[in-house]
Order: sequence, then structure tokens, then C-alpha cells
Amino acid sequence: MIRRSLFATPILVACLFAAQALYASPINMIAPTNAMFARTKTVKFQLHNSTSSPMELKAGDKVITLKAGETLRLDLAAGTRIVTNSATATHPAGSLVLEVSSGFDGSTVTLN
Repeated sequence: MIRRSLFATPILVACLFAAQALYASPINMIAPTNAMFARTKTVKFQLHNSTSSPMELKAGDKVITLKAGETLRLDLAAGTRIVTNSATATHPAGSLVLEVSSGFDGSTVTLN
């Protein structure tokens, strides 16, 4: 009888810990898995400067110089913000020109 209780107690403890480990999460992921594998949509559009002075714009981390009357083709990810990098007569420095969305795909955006 004593032998049975000596063997039963460690087996019982092992089963209790195994049950808890069975429901434990093996991987701690902060970001959702579907967000890691999702692709951002690239929007292809054109910017046209219709003013008489050149504009210096910042699209994300990239600085773009748009000469007067020039049209520039851009491929940017949706959600990218385009802001003025230097002040012009119509736009102060740091002002938001546009935020890229899928609605701009294939279009020409004219800056006045």
C-alpha cells in the first residue's frame, strides 16, 4: 500500500503540471500574425506642379523636388503622407499636401 502512494504522488504532480503546460502559449507574439504577412498596397499616381515656383516635398523619408510645371510619377505605399519640406508662396513648410490612399491609383494630382 505504501508503495502505491509513493508512486502515485509523483505521477499525480506530473499530470497536473502537464495539464497546465498543455494550455500555455508556446510563443509570445506582440503583433498579430496576419499583420506580419499582410502586404501594403502600392499606389501609382502622378503629381503635377501647376505653380510658377519649384516645390520641395517630403514623401515619407524621401525628399522630392518638383519643378514648376513638372509632372512626376510616384509609386508610394497607401497611407504615406506627403508634406512640404520648404515654404512656398501658397504652402507653408511642414503643411500636409496629401495622404496617399488607393483612390489616387492611376490619377494625376495637381498642386496649386
